[in-house]
Formats: sequence, structure tokens, C-alpha cells
Amino acid sequence: MNRRATHRTAAVGPIDLARARRRRATETSLSEAMPRSLARLVDSVTARWRGHEPEIAILSGITLMLAVAAVFAGADLLFTFMLAMVAAITIWSPWRQSE
Repeated sequence: MNRRATHRTAAVGPIDLARARRRRATETSLSEAMPRSLARLVDSVTARWRGHEPEIAILSGITLMLAVAAVFAGADLLFTFMLAMVAAITIWSPWRQSE
């Protein structure tokens, strides 16, 4: 057997369970990371559009309600989701400068 074939068939080394547990303890779950990410986004938009928070909240809420109403009315889920994302990106407008 040549060296390459031996390398491919060699067993994986032992797993360090203590190291794996420490790594898992430092990783954050998606349910913890998403609210933090959303909070950072809201803080950055609030800092950029100081004084316009009610307008942004109202537009975001109405967009969400219209998307849900469209899905319940029978609209295609993927198409509705894509349009809602375009609306959200436009409302939150990360490329625009404050007044």
C-alpha cells in the first residue's frame, strides 16, 4: 500500500471531549445571536435617523402585516418573502445618509 492510500484509510485521531465542550460553551445559538444582531441593526439605524424612529417602525410594521396578509390571501410565499425583503432593505436603507 502506498503512502497516500494509507493516509486515506487511517483512523481519525482521538477526540478531545473537554476541548469540544469548551468550544460549545463559547458558541452562541442562533436564538441568542439573532436578537443581538437585530438590536445592533436597530441601534445603528436609530443613530443614523435620529428623530425618525416612529416612521421607520410604522413602515416596517405595515410591511410585515401586508406580507402576512398576502400569504394568507394565497400569494406565493417565496415571491411575497422576496418583495418584503426588498421593502425592508429600502425602508432601513443602509446606503442612505442622514438628513
